[in-house]
Amino acid sequence: MIEEIINNFNIEGKIIKIEENTSGNINSTYAVTMELEDGSFKKYLVQKINTNVFSEPYKLMKNIENITDYLEMQMQKEGDYTHKVLKVIKTKNNKSLCYIEPHPGERQYYRIYEYIDNAIAYDTSTDPNIVYNTGKAFGNFQRLLRNYPIKRLTETIKDFHITDKRYKQLMDDIKIDSEGRAIEVAPEIVFILMREEICSLITEELGSDSIPLRVTHNDTKVNNVMMNKDTNDYLAVIDLDTVMPGSMLFDYGDGVRSTAANAKEDETDLSKVYLNLELFKSYTRGYLSEMANYITYEELSLMAESIRIITLELAIRFLNDYINGDTYFKINYEKHNLDRARNQIALVKDIENKMEYIKHYIKECYEEYTTENNFVKKLSKM
Repeated sequence: MIEEIINNFNIEGKIIKIEENTSGNINSTYAVTMELEDGSFKKYLVQKINTNVFSEPYKLMKNIENITDYLEMQMQKEGDYTHKVLKVIKTKNNKSLCYIEPHPGERQYYRIYEYIDNAIAYDTSTDPNIVYNTGKAFGNFQRLLRNYPIKRLTETIKDFHITDKRYKQLMDDIKIDSEGRAIEVAPEIVFILMREEICSLITEELGSDSIPLRVTHNDTKVNNVMMNKDTNDYLAVIDLDTVMPGSMLFDYGDGVRSTAANAKEDETDLSKVYLNLELFKSYTRGYLSEMANYITYEELSLMAESIRIITLELAIRFLNDYINGDTYFKINYEKHNLDRARNQIALVKDIENKMEYIKHYIKECYEEYTTENNFVKKLSKM
């Protein structure tokens, strides 16, 4: 199968190793090592796109190509030759994708990226330096793309971080209850019902001058940043499938949620699930070191709340997928999505308990990184 895919792309050499990467929840990924005629080796990443999630793969790839071209141009302008950008390999027909039809009427779409050398991705990390560089990588990503023409971006997953719509969809699906599972998750439903009012705090002004539309990554986990093996400085932001117009609050909130949580998203011992404040501080420092001078007062004032909102949103998504029969996220056992939802609910509770500290530190960190003019203008309103 992989041999057939490789033959469609502008790649030389013969395949000597294929390794599947099982860490992702959506696409299927393989690391392929090729041996060239001169005896050297070159690696590539081959991915099968999950068309249940990304129904228009060519539009998805157009987003990625446009964004990576723009990022490369901005890095060159700044003289940054240390960090990298994902490089899309074209097919022999100069396309970004190829497809095969294993069965009549069924298409499977594949793409290939160049492999980033001397790099490592961590599924999780408790190292403050790695978490700092994760925040810095995503802050740099948004800073470089702050003037990107937003109308060029296609929405690859409709209403992805529109939390109030996620909430409404959950309520609608609870009424339908197609799998008969709603009754067993009544406590989780009540918890979410009690927080309906926060679901629209970001989205009600999204697209205004207060909360402008920006290029957002929308999946700001530590494993979506390739780190330099030698220094643990960030090398590249990867997994650009969910790059869309959105709020920087989506990326910041999800970045803290995912990097500063003490446990993995499917940890079932909920006593281990809490927000690690040292890691929260590291991510925040990294992010604001890049973005402090480019955010609005309204964005600044909602940064702490965004952590709670995005965590609640993921609880909603996991719970909704469980109620609907596990059609979106990959699962390893029957109640995997339910365990994930309960995990995120526990994290919301801990974030709520630490909210005043979180707000204070964000303000303190902003003061450290912003220029004097921005500091006086924004902090005088707080």
